[in-house]
Amino acid sequence: MRGALGGPRVLLRRLREVMAEPVSAQERLDKIVVLIAANMVAEVCSVYVLRVDATLELYATEGLNRDAVHRTVMASRRTVAASLRTAAA
Repeated sequence: MRGALGGPRVLLRRLREVMAEPVSAQERLDKIVVLIAANMVAEVCSVYVLRVDATLELYATEGLNRDAVHRTVMASRRTVAASLRTAAA
């Protein structure tokens, strides 16, 4: 099924264009999540980055509250598993 922006080739072309733009990394991520959400006809598309402390930080979103970007941090599965192992020991 093709999304609102066309097929995969159209998405890849648009992603290449965004990557070539002289904008900040944050602006680039913001544009990428918008493109992917539209192409997949999804209400929400988000990018989380795995930090050194094994938590996930929200770096960009389409469909969630944008004020939450860089403020939302959650435990990754690795962090939860390590916590459970420590508690069981």
